[in-house]
Amino acid sequence: MTPAIRQWGVVLLEIVVPLAGYYVLRGFGVEALPALVLCALPTVAFVLYRAIRRRSIDTLAIFVLAIFAVSVGVSFVTGSPRFMLAKAGWVTGVIGAGFLISLLFTRPLAFGMARSMVAKSRFADTLRVTEWNDLWPRHGWFRRTWRVATVLWGVALLADAAGRVLMAYALPVDAVPVLGTALYGVTFVAVQVLQHLYFRHVGLWRRLADH
Repeated sequence: MTPAIRQWGVVLLEIVVPLAGYYVLRGFGVEALPALVLCALPTVAFVLYRAIRRRSIDTLAIFVLAIFAVSVGVSFVTGSPRFMLAKAGWVTGVIGAGFLISLLFTRPLAFGMARSMVAKSRFADTLRVTEWNDLWPRHGWFRRTWRVATVLWGVALLADAAGRVLMAYALPVDAVPVLGTALYGVTFVAVQVLQHLYFRHVGLWRRLADH
């Protein structure tokens, strides 16, 4: 299976199926809370399947499963689906905080993620990705670029998380799933555009290609 097909499979299981499933269940008269729980089960099953296949489960997967369990429990105790709707905000918020916390370590999260993605792309040789670890201690502009990118992603994800929690408690229940899914696209595109403009401003890719 190619990386592209694998990525589309993840999008299908984690975004399309839960969203479509929710509205199909609602169309059949299922109450909002049971519909939210049922449509989230494919994602939970996928996380467990991936952990069993790899014979390991990462911290983020544990966190996602814990948030799901807590959200279901609290929602059924309160009788309201809104905490369940807000769970995506809690997950996104923790990821955003993780970006900012990574600034305290040797290399921030944006650096590691970008290096991994570029290494798998056709630009790996042109951008000299194998030399990035050596460039880090030698060039201040290189370190500053990835720290700024890390801050950008961290702040954007925290803002996205706040927006999700606000929507979960302020908007009609049935409007939240589709608007929350749309927010994923808006946040991703906005951050990618801002990051591209910043990289272009500092000449990141040009400097790497000319290095």
